[in-house]
Amino acid sequence: MKHNLKSDLDKLKYRGLPLEEDVILLKDKSLEELIYCLNDNDASVRTSAAVNLKHYTDKAADYLLLCLSEEDSLYTKIAICETLEAGNIDTARKMAEYLGKIGNNQYKKLPKKVSLKKSYPLPRDIIARTLAKMKADILHVLIEVLQSDDLIKIYEAADSFGYMCFYNETLQNEKNLKYIINLIDKYKDDKLLVWKSLTCLSAFNFFKSRDILNSFINEYSNEDILFLEAKRSLDILGKRQLYNKTK
Repeated sequence: MKHNLKSDLDKLKYRGLPLEEDVILLKDKSLEELIYCLNDNDASVRTSAAVNLKHYTDKAADYLLLCLSEEDSLYTKIAICETLEAGNIDTARKMAEYLGKIGNNQYKKLPKKVSLKKSYPLPRDIIARTLAKMKADILHVLIEVLQSDDLIKIYEAADSFGYMCFYNETLQNEKNLKYIINLIDKYKDDKLLVWKSLTCLSAFNFFKSRDILNSFINEYSNEDILFLEAKRSLDILGKRQLYNKTK
């Protein structure tokens, strides 16, 4: 049993999970020393460095992003993302440059099935996921991407934008809704982006949102993913409206 426990701990350490004392050991290191530790051969040391860099997120953002783009260990990647999440709008702008460029988990084509989740799906792109969890004042960075012509980034920024608006009532306004409507109008022939935009509409409980969703339901067959996503978003809006009436 002890041998198995040690083996399991070794596996976790290999994947970058640090012990509490590993993190404490680097607590008083300088910014330069922590950045140096980000390149250590031991994944748990890299994770410990990333955790402690939360005190220097905005100064260390470039190094954290570079390491994240090359990192293989799960817990190290998680620690880097959690540290970046604490950054300011300048850090968010640096992160946006990496949208769609790290990993291969992004949607490259339309899914065959609609999500069964009753909430907003977490972005699959690692940078989009991290941006989505940042403070609401970085939304402008996502808007900048949505208004650009960099489609690779737009695909992922749309997920962050929708997620952030869905979980923050102060962002659920017609001005922000307009950015999604513009995407649908501008990229109406890009079904992947339209599909993502239909998901975004579930964050905006307005007549205009429901009108657009109903137009897709009327236009597509009930087996088409755009029909299914529009219906899913409409159902979410319906439940939100009912909830607001009973509050």
